[in-house]
Amino acid sequence: MKRWRFFLILILCTSLAGCQMAKETHTTSDSKGVMTRKQVVTLATSQPLTTLDTDKLTQFGRLNNTIEGLYSTTGEGQSELALAKKVKVTNNKKTYTFTLWRDSHWSNGDLITAHDFVYSWQRALSPTTKAPNADLFVGMQNARQILDGKLPASKLGVSAPSRFKLVVHLDHPMAELPQRLTFPLFGPQNERIALKYGKKYATKPLYQVYAGPFMVASKGNTAKHWHMIPNPHYWDREHVYLQRINVDVYHSNAKMWTDYRKGTLDEVRLLGKANIKSFEKQAAYTARPYSKMVLLNYRQAGPKSTVNQLLRQRIARLAISHAIDRQKLGTASYGSTSLPAQGIVPAGLSRGQRGTSDFAAAQPQQQTLKLNLPLAKRLWQTAKKRAGVKHITLTLSYLDATYSYKIAHTLQHQLTTALPGLTIRLVPREWSVDELPKPTSSDLTLTTQHAQYADPLSMLALFTSTSMANTGKWSNTTYDQLIAQASTAPAFNSTRWKTLLKADGVLMKSQGVTPLFQPASTYLVNPKLNGVQYNTVGTQSNFKGAYFVK
Repeated sequence: MKRWRFFLILILCTSLAGCQMAKETHTTSDSKGVMTRKQVVTLATSQPLTTLDTDKLTQFGRLNNTIEGLYSTTGEGQSELALAKKVKVTNNKKTYTFTLWRDSHWSNGDLITAHDFVYSWQRALSPTTKAPNADLFVGMQNARQILDGKLPASKLGVSAPSRFKLVVHLDHPMAELPQRLTFPLFGPQNERIALKYGKKYATKPLYQVYAGPFMVASKGNTAKHWHMIPNPHYWDREHVYLQRINVDVYHSNAKMWTDYRKGTLDEVRLLGKANIKSFEKQAAYTARPYSKMVLLNYRQAGPKSTVNQLLRQRIARLAISHAIDRQKLGTASYGSTSLPAQGIVPAGLSRGQRGTSDFAAAQPQQQTLKLNLPLAKRLWQTAKKRAGVKHITLTLSYLDATYSYKIAHTLQHQLTTALPGLTIRLVPREWSVDELPKPTSSDLTLTTQHAQYADPLSMLALFTSTSMANTGKWSNTTYDQLIAQASTAPAFNSTRWKTLLKADGVLMKSQGVTPLFQPASTYLVNPKLNGVQYNTVGTQSNFKGAYFVK
């Protein structure tokens, strides 16, 4: 029986080591009678399409609708099997054997096989590829040695013993593996197509094929526009209703608003608290919380020794943290829908075993993030005295974009007002969608980190000594050991949970990085657009089941 005749729902329970099968259920009516004849959605972006190579992207944006892997993400941020029919896990939790569906096809009609995953993952770890998110493979057998240049990518612990059988070997148990595998980087790639086009591969829609519900159209794409159409060979194509997804590049908010009001754009992002307040009672208004955190990073090994002596002091970083009014900072930029940080892990990302406790609310050392101006001033004066300075100028880097600009200017005002003798010079930086993380080039750096899978480890692991995302190069041996323990835990249990909380406490007590707030983006969306799955983790929106009603 072909899979598009029924829905497949399976969530991997990590406590079960045996074989898990997808369950068949009868599909309910699609209610096509209420759908409009024209099923075309037009969306906005600020960046042109630069590459279709999943290994080159740091953020996938709309392109996640062209990708599907072993697992996909549910609306609750959990994992369910997708291209995999079933999975068997050994008792020691170190070997996963996936059985793939035999009727999954690439957009060109080629069968999707286990070898496509082997090729994709080895390619991502290859030194010639330099995938920005390659750290996500760490934990799979030999991945760490491959990234360190000690082994070739061919030694990664993944194999295809048969056409539809994929075996994944781990260095140690990874309780969060199913959640991690939902990230688009772990999708398959078609080696035949990659070899056919060589250096041209994935540089244009003509030189790429797709496993997801949509494919990028090979014609009509420019620096200002690109669009997706349904994948004619997608296994569940009968439940893909949109005829086309237009993605238009905008450099002007005014133009975006004009097109939304004309009805030629189906979604517009609200910028500024005045706009949010004006529209928040309209049916078109929506606020989307997402598992990301705006952070302040510290450079402790810069070119100026006095700055280094200051920022290497824990009390100096604590002073900065206590001088920040996080509620006002978030409201001034993203609006009242943003949440002040309770720690490094955003709210709603992960809950306890019984689903009753949010990790974010349970984070220790939350007092280090509280506004306390008298304490901030005392700590700052002591830190300056130890560094031998009375006045100091720090550079603060921020992305040259609307939200980051507002955050940087508000933060500059708060810190220079609260901390005597401090001057902050703002330094804008350009944003790129497909570059590796770089060491920070300023004393303070504003960044936004996204949780790539639904587990606290997805945020906490970013600040280990060896993480590429740890651009400030903060280092703590105890922290590294705790993250290693949580990374090798065989299951989601209370011991792992406590270990992650302890690690969070070490990071916050030291203020190795200072969390500011969890932003929630606000939009006006065409009220007739239904069925879009907005995720809180991983990739943000899934248009597979989207449709317009009359």
